Amino acid sequence: MTPAAAAARRILLIEDNPGDAALIVELLGFDDRSFVLVHVERLSAGLARLREAHFDAVILDLRLPDATGLDTVRAIRAETEDTPMVVLTGLADEALALACLEAGAQDYLEKDHLPRTDLRRSLGYALARSHEAAQRRRADALQRHLATIVESSPDGIVSINAQGDVTSWNRGAERIFGFAATEVVGRPFGELLSPPTDAPAHAEELALVERTLAGEDGVTVELSRVRRDGVPVVISVVTCRITDERGQTTGLAAICRDVTEARGRDAELRRRNHELEQREQQMRALTIRLNQVREEERTRLSRAVHDELGQLLTGLKMDLRWITRRLPDDAPPWANAIAQRVGEAEGLTDKLLRAIQRIAIELRPSALDALGLASAVRDEARRFEERSGIPTDVEVSGAEVPPAEVATVLFRVLQELLTNVARHAQASLVTVDLALGPDAFRLQVQDDGVGIPADAEGRPGSLGLLGIREQVSVYAGSVEFRGVPGTGTTVTVRVPQGS
Repeated sequence: MTPAAAAARRILLIEDNPGDAALIVELLGFDDRSFVLVHVERLSAGLARLREAHFDAVILDLRLPDATGLDTVRAIRAETEDTPMVVLTGLADEALALACLEAGAQDYLEKDHLPRTDLRRSLGYALARSHEAAQRRRADALQRHLATIVESSPDGIVSINAQGDVTSWNRGAERIFGFAATEVVGRPFGELLSPPTDAPAHAEELALVERTLAGEDGVTVELSRVRRDGVPVVISVVTCRITDERGQTTGLAAICRDVTEARGRDAELRRRNHELEQREQQMRALTIRLNQVREEERTRLSRAVHDELGQLLTGLKMDLRWITRRLPDDAPPWANAIAQRVGEAEGLTDKLLRAIQRIAIELRPSALDALGLASAVRDEARRFEERSGIPTDVEVSGAEVPPAEVATVLFRVLQELLTNVARHAQASLVTVDLALGPDAFRLQVQDDGVGIPADAEGRPGSLGLLGIREQVSVYAGSVEFRGVPGTGTTVTVRVPQGS
């Protein structure tokens, strides 16, 4: 189809007289390709064509073989409500002409007095009026659709003129504010809700109107007010300008939403969150105190074991040596048996002294209090290497001195991590990196073992890992577990300065 054919008007001509049909074609001037004419001779055929395809206009003769007069107009209009229709007839009947127009025809022309310009003009007017009517119907339908949306919205949708008076009020506004539309239209919007205190009445509403009318669209405020029935409410209001065809502001539209329940939930959530924060602070304080008490008890036990038991065992060893020295060199066989047993007892005493020293160090290493964290870490790595047989390298950087409680936590974390390496890692090398920086204290333990699983913390028996995270969190620290199967595990602990 050519562009000209695509833009041509499709005209349905219902005319049983071939001569009249030829005259109409001539009068319309179809040689300019502005019209495409479809000609039928019966009303039934015309109705069938209308059902099959779209036509921009219908030219209808009132005297047809299968229908005459006003019935032909009514039949066409019953088939299509929108298609413009021009009636052509040889009857000069003014009453019939009016009846045809009332039945839906756009024009009524007499064949005997029909210049070319009249037919083309009449057809053009009919098309224009039909297009305007269709546009008006669509606009009315859209307006009804929008009105339905506005009316059925649960939010209050209100329009206000430049003076602040209400000009429209939907059912959502009736539900929120407690006023019927008949009670508020024409009244100032600010008078509908009262402030809950002695604050200046309606100041916020007036400021809202002024900002919107000044050109600030999308203004959003929350108003705490008292409804008509005395119930306090919180209203969220969003406004935009209403302009005329010249772009001049004539008023504003406001969408009002009752957020009282939501704000109540927010306040309750804030209250509970505050309680949880307080409980967390209390739990952290309790955890710190429990750790202090535990370390104090460990220190006391370590000193008691080292000092009291160590002294007793040292005295026992001295007594055993005294007995050995008192035995004669030429003693009888029974005396030799006693000397052998005394020697064995002295050896057991030495083992017991070493065990007591190890227990005392594990309870509370003296180096941690006397020499600091770096020395305690080196000693612990050396003891781990002796116990497990796994080579352990230690690197220490930085000279900052952590607080005693932070040093204790980092040392206990190191003990737990080395214990996990010995139990699970199957490692051949362990590297301990301690960085005592000005901003944070960092402890990193790396092994070349089987690698920690990604879900290790959530598995049964992973209380040690959870305990590490909990100990560090008390001092606002962080723990990162990173494992690669078959490659090894790296655990990094960071505690900020001043925690």
